[in-house]
Amino acid sequence: MFKKLNYLLTKNSFKQVGLFTITGALTKIISFAALPFFVNTLSEGDIGILNIFSSSIVFLTPIISMGALYSLSVEYYKQSKKDYAVLFSTSLIIPVLLSLILVPLFFFITPFLSSTFNFQNNFFWLIPVCLLLNFFFEAFIILLRMDNNLRLFSIISVLKIFVEIAVSIFLIYFVSQTWYSRALGYLAAGAVVTIVFMLYTLRKGLLIKSISTKILAKELTFGISGILLQTAVFFIGTSDKFFVMAYFGKDQAGLYAVAATFATIQYIVCTSLLQYLQPIVFKKYAVGEKWSSVKKLYGKYAVGMFGTAILLSIFTIVVYQFLLKDSYQHHIHYFFILCASSFLWSITNIFLQYIIFKKSKTVISQLAIISIIISFSINSLAVHYFDIIWLCYAQILINLLVLTVTLLFNQKLKYFQ
Repeated sequence: MFKKLNYLLTKNSFKQVGLFTITGALTKIISFAALPFFVNTLSEGDIGILNIFSSSIVFLTPIISMGALYSLSVEYYKQSKKDYAVLFSTSLIIPVLLSLILVPLFFFITPFLSSTFNFQNNFFWLIPVCLLLNFFFEAFIILLRMDNNLRLFSIISVLKIFVEIAVSIFLIYFVSQTWYSRALGYLAAGAVVTIVFMLYTLRKGLLIKSISTKILAKELTFGISGILLQTAVFFIGTSDKFFVMAYFGKDQAGLYAVAATFATIQYIVCTSLLQYLQPIVFKKYAVGEKWSSVKKLYGKYAVGMFGTAILLSIFTIVVYQFLLKDSYQHHIHYFFILCASSFLWSITNIFLQYIIFKKSKTVISQLAIISIIISFSINSLAVHYFDIIWLCYAQILINLLVLTVTLLFNQKLKYFQ
């Protein structure tokens, strides 16, 4: 038994899975250790505003990236280092320009967004800046994952969440007990990571002066399908928070947001595992391998996701019972429904990998449009004709339908043959 354990601990793939998962878990532990402080210090309304702030970043990140993040991961194994450097440098131009465009756009439409979704006046500059910093973080993580630089991957992931929490707590204690202090913590963490990102890419020779207009045009073209896919991901996993804010108010949005935050841990673990699995399956796909060579890996992943859901439920019950205010404890049932929804999305996410790898603009666009229609229609019906608890149940239905559609598109691409 000890020989087997020693083999597992020294096996490279096992260490990679462990490090990716442990890093993801550690960042969440730090985040959730601080959550009771924020929830019990800030008002329910402030929590609701912060939820709209973070949800806006989730929604707009794919728009400013125009699919560049997909290309940075997929093309890593397809191009030489020199060609990849041109692609990398060219891809950074897109989010910079679009973030600049968003500032005046937000400035003019903030009154409408404020009356509908409780947007704050500072959002017009804060969101675009945080969007750009978040893009750099995502690009950095992709690069480290593809470089198999697990040590720096772990350091950067933990550094970001540590700076974010530390600055937020400092500002709340000594400056202002409002959502703004928490948001500035997010901004500070993004700035620190961006500095490290720029230094790393300069040292790797990826930031070069050569810019390809051909690649730029290609990325913008593919970006349309990339935007559609990420918009679909937003509608599936995040748009419900906007519906809650618009129809039930910022206090209910705060209660709903905390439950959704705990449910999202399922997705965080899913992402951590995919950070290890994606390079492996992409390599298999690159040489023509498909379902038969990865189905056992998919099965283990599904079992891991189910186990995560069970452990997450136990953890959330303890936190709600002993660390959160009574107002949150009375709404713990939101979490259980949203956790089931998040589990279904984690299964859908792994079946998305082959579709992403193929980079078929038609398939990606069709899948995205269908998913957006499903999500928007069901969420709209839930808030118009039912109440917030039925909006929770609606997320399960949405994810079941999206999983079914995703499997059908995999079949269309002959993945299961």
